[in-house]
Amino acid sequence: MPLFVTVTPGTTVSASTTLDAATLNLLGTPSVDVTGTVDGGSITLGPQSVQLTSLYAQADQTIVGNGLGSSASPVALVASTDFAFTPTTIAIKAAAVTTAKIANSNVTYAKIQDVVDARLLGRSAGSTGVVQELTVGAGLTLSGGALTNQILRYTTSLKNIPVGNAASQMVEWLTSLTELPAVVSSTLPQFVRVVLRCNTNDAAFVVGNELDVTSVVMDQTWSSGNFTAAYPINVCTGLEAPSTTNIFLKVFFAKLRPGNQFLSGDTDSQIVYLNSSGSRVVLTRASWQVKAYLMYASTWA
Repeated sequence: MPLFVTVTPGTTVSASTTLDAATLNLLGTPSVDVTGTVDGGSITLGPQSVQLTSLYAQADQTIVGNGLGSSASPVALVASTDFAFTPTTIAIKAAAVTTAKIANSNVTYAKIQDVVDARLLGRSAGSTGVVQELTVGAGLTLSGGALTNQILRYTTSLKNIPVGNAASQMVEWLTSLTELPAVVSSTLPQFVRVVLRCNTNDAAFVVGNELDVTSVVMDQTWSSGNFTAAYPINVCTGLEAPSTTNIFLKVFFAKLRPGNQFLSGDTDSQIVYLNSSGSRVVLTRASWQVKAYLMYASTWA
């Protein structure tokens, strides 16, 4: 490696001169051009001694680095098509981040844009497209992470139908016994259906079948001499609210002999329905139970 030195006038340098720091300071301002190796010695470049402008010219649209997977000298790496270069910056190109480049479950909720409070995410534009913020409709409430409506649907427990000669023919559910939900804002529940549910196969019915209570009657026949008459009596239902915390749901069946008839030929009351051919069919009381479907709401429009 040749060493070029600018000698200060009046300074003598001979073959035996040792170019140590003190001597070099006497020589003025030396300049060193590193173009090869130093015979029998070495050169160390100090930190921050080489500026970027002094580096070897680099191909356009490349960056310097090492992608071999092990220690090696840096080389010019050609940037992928996902990156864009300017004279001073490198950036990810628009639309370069695709679904295939994002691992499953790697986008957290926190990375999604803010959502207006009390909104659901979905789409209702009538066509496929981006996700929209949907408002909560009338009768619905979105609070505390739960979407609820203002109507409570409730199904009562099953209760046996009283036997024909029982003193009371009333079936009753009570809120005070937690058999019904508590009154909501002092508003009475509304009936959806009161039904008889088959718990033992009976006639054409099997366990689980339900009959709306309005489709059956309590039928009692009065027969006296040559006169015969049938008295259909509806199964009655009702709600009673003696207080704002106690509701009584009641279902009434006809007693053994409605109207206190005791004439010769009278028959006990029976649960009767008409089948598809219009024929009168008697149900077995012990094979059926009664329950109700109710609805609660804070207000009833």
